[in-house]
Amino acid sequence: MTTQEFSTMVQKYQALVYTVCHQLVPDVQEAQDLTQETFLAAWRAIDRCPPGFEKQWLARIAANKAKDYLRSAWVRKMNTPGDEVLALEGAPPGMQPEQQVLEVLGEEELTGMILNLREPYCTPCRLVLLEQHTMAEAARLCGRPPKTVEAQVYRAKKMLAQQILQNERIPCERRSVHGTV
Repeated sequence: MTTQEFSTMVQKYQALVYTVCHQLVPDVQEAQDLTQETFLAAWRAIDRCPPGFEKQWLARIAANKAKDYLRSAWVRKMNTPGDEVLALEGAPPGMQPEQQVLEVLGEEELTGMILNLREPYCTPCRLVLLEQHTMAEAARLCGRPPKTVEAQVYRAKKMLAQQILQNERIPCERRSVHGTV
């Protein structure tokens, strides 16, 4: 494929590629960046494009670029899974999200919810969330591998988030909208 033919393909499918990226990554700037990355990747791998299937090929590259972006460490760090309940919208400046949850629920109720978790989640959560041990310390105290304890605390936070969101005392506008719980 010549440079002119590729330029024509870019003009023809630019809107499609942007739409695919924007549907997967709602941020406009990121979708535009991913559109450019898609065409750059397409140019580098143009010899692998099946003749007559340029549209589908570009859409697949765009979807893969968007998925790679969503899996990136930066995006995952900015939207830490499992902490949805602690990322309540509208927290006043200087007020930790954990403190906001405590104000709404009360320390006793939240402690009770943690202690009522089923095993294997209760022990690591008690150690990490209530007794303020590090994940490594909790793993040592539980006699479990550190990654196992991290996974158990992550899953327990999701279970707690679900319970808290079902609690009628948290108004809808204060519930998290980040991801599924």
